[in-house]
Amino acid sequence: MLTLTRSDRSNPTGLNNEFEYCGHTYRINLAYDTVLSFYELLEDDHFSDEEKVAVAFQMFFDSQEINADDKFQIEAFKVISRYLNEDPYISADGDDSEAEGNVTSPRYYSFKQDAEAIYASFYEQYGIDLLYQKQKMHWDQFKALFAGLGPKTYFMRIVQIRQEDVTKLEGKAQQEMIRAQQRYALEDDQTQEAVQDQIANFGNMLIAIAKS
Repeated sequence: MLTLTRSDRSNPTGLNNEFEYCGHTYRINLAYDTVLSFYELLEDDHFSDEEKVAVAFQMFFDSQEINADDKFQIEAFKVISRYLNEDPYISADGDDSEAEGNVTSPRYYSFKQDAEAIYASFYEQYGIDLLYQKQKMHWDQFKALFAGLGPKTYFMRIVQIRQEDVTKLEGKAQQEMIRAQQRYALEDDQTQEAVQDQIANFGNMLIAIAKS
């Protein structure tokens, strides 16, 4: 059985960074930029399904000596997919509403399309230059800081524009908001919600490849 564990030995912060499978422990690369690269890989049509699997495995497991048979890969990415799609703010009854000022739904943002706004907002609020955090900042850390971005940051202002109900506005204010929404509009297949669906389907693709 393969499970995602938190290692106190190699990572004192206790962040997720190891897999256990059949009694063996494997280091997994869950740096924030690795996860974001995986998201981009899923929607890259230049790669075949088989190539995506090979590249993704290399991303997460680096150059470790692993006997990556079909069962290992299927189980590994099943757990990785579930981990990446976890949302600590969804309640037991499925309500994913959040406190005012936080990101409320993955359909209102895209890590790819909003990359510059997210970069600027991290620097603005935390003084963190994400370019210097590649292969340093863990996905858990990035996700927590991302969720904590305040309503006045560049990124969150864009999210608020997308969420605005223009029917509640009138005249010039309505026209300006419509233009702003057009400027920052997301393609349906670019939203983080769409990416999460792609991650969920990644496991099915692996199974199909294994059976072929």
